[in-house]
Amino acid sequence: MASLMMEMAQAQDTFKLTTTPKPRGDVRIVYASDHENISSYILTHNPTSDELRGVIDMLASNGVDILAQTVFQKNGVGWFWPEHPDHAHWSGGVDKINDKDELPIELAIDQCHKREIKFVAKFRMADRHPHGEAGLASKKEFWIPDVPDGGMDYTHPEVRDWMFALVEEIVCRFDVDGFEFDYIRWMHTFPRATARECHPIMTAFLRRVRQRLNEASEAKGRKLLLGARVPQTLKECAALGYDVARWVKDDLIDYLVPCDFFMTDFKAKFEDFAALTRMSNCMLYPAVHPKFCWADQDRFMSLENYRAAARNLYAAGADGISTFNYMYHWCGRYLTYPGRPSGYPLSLAWLRELRDPAQIAEGARHYLFYPMYEGHWNGVCPGGAPGETDPTFIKRDRIVLERKLGGSGKYRFRISEDLSAPGIQAEMILMIEGILGPNMDCPPRIQRDGTFLPPAQDKVEISINGIVIPPEHMKLAWPPRGRPKEYGRPFQTCSIFMFPLQSPTVVFGDNILGAKVVALDETGENSIVIDELEVTVVPPPM
Repeated sequence: MASLMMEMAQAQDTFKLTTTPKPRGDVRIVYASDHENISSYILTHNPTSDELRGVIDMLASNGVDILAQTVFQKNGVGWFWPEHPDHAHWSGGVDKINDKDELPIELAIDQCHKREIKFVAKFRMADRHPHGEAGLASKKEFWIPDVPDGGMDYTHPEVRDWMFALVEEIVCRFDVDGFEFDYIRWMHTFPRATARECHPIMTAFLRRVRQRLNEASEAKGRKLLLGARVPQTLKECAALGYDVARWVKDDLIDYLVPCDFFMTDFKAKFEDFAALTRMSNCMLYPAVHPKFCWADQDRFMSLENYRAAARNLYAAGADGISTFNYMYHWCGRYLTYPGRPSGYPLSLAWLRELRDPAQIAEGARHYLFYPMYEGHWNGVCPGGAPGETDPTFIKRDRIVLERKLGGSGKYRFRISEDLSAPGIQAEMILMIEGILGPNMDCPPRIQRDGTFLPPAQDKVEISINGIVIPPEHMKLAWPPRGRPKEYGRPFQTCSIFMFPLQSPTVVFGDNILGAKVVALDETGENSIVIDELEVTVVPPPM
């Protein structure tokens, strides 16, 4: 028990999770819109300026405070035609807007300001789109040599000057409220082999940008923001060349968006970042995604899922929430992704709730703990490389039980819930793969006296924080044909364990699920795997 308590203590970080979140500032929702998100999935094929203004109105009506619109990716500049000769323009749907007086970026900025939304120009700093390069982006000597698809290598001063020139042009030409540098798409701005040594290079670049924005702020009479969208752990940031602690300490950035490449991670420890930002003027807006597991691509987060994720984020010190790829909820309007056409604008309304921790607490929550990158490079996220062994980039948490008596494992899960509150109800649901149960297609066994015994079955003892869940509290389901694809990742053999969660067994924040093999079916061959945990929480009636 002592070692278990030590493990739980180590799971808590320097900024402690709080039951009474106190987000700072006035910004609660940062809406990230990548290149063609608006024109491809919302506007008509021949859009008008009124349509674009209507999209801004819709965002404002649903609680968005900052629109971070991508205007740069490797293969060009969008939403306006750049004057810099080494920056190409990429064509997009907004280019079709027939307004002779204003460019798309000017229309968006004007409407944002009318609706009291800040417009920040988002740059995909690490973009690796392989087609349409022109200008400096077409020169392979400036590409990262050990990264696929040739991301731009910021060790070259020419690349940094090229990016700074675009900042300068936008500051001079447009009334933006700042910039967001997105290091998530696709995470690498330095060669893999030397990225850890490149902290001073990117920090110096940000310092240069910060100085220019300070000059512009003084001239405009208002602060121009600089935000950074970075990998969701400080270890990942350090490995990729991003000295986030220095950026915050030296007031180089105004907000920070820790973010996984593609998934919402319900286990993420964003209090690591809060320990930095709460000692500064930098705001913290961790991101949520519609996706939660690479191998389960056809399902998206629900409102109950977002509530649960946001509950963890605010408890960890978030000042607000950022979105990423949120258009997945409706991009099936044009049948390019599975999202439902009805998702726009319905799912935008969910953002109204995510603004307010108190309102989130009034709704049901559904926590998902899945192996995020199952099906991708053997569990490695895109910040790593195929065959990566550095645990920094492996995101495939699971319990694998050896098929022997006493085989055991542990799994950390996080729910920011006080289950001692009167009337609250919570349940854990475990999907266990490879376990053999009574509904399997196994013949009964005949004893010497001629009586029958039911087929043997595996038995797994489940515990929370070292306390065994009594068998009589368990509800078990043994799907006779496993789980078909329409219900998630397909399993040939699986069982579903369901049991109530209660205080004091379960604590606010990090908890440890334990599993141990206590009986075996001798016909079994595969390991028993637990890598899908869900927790549902229903608050008491008002």
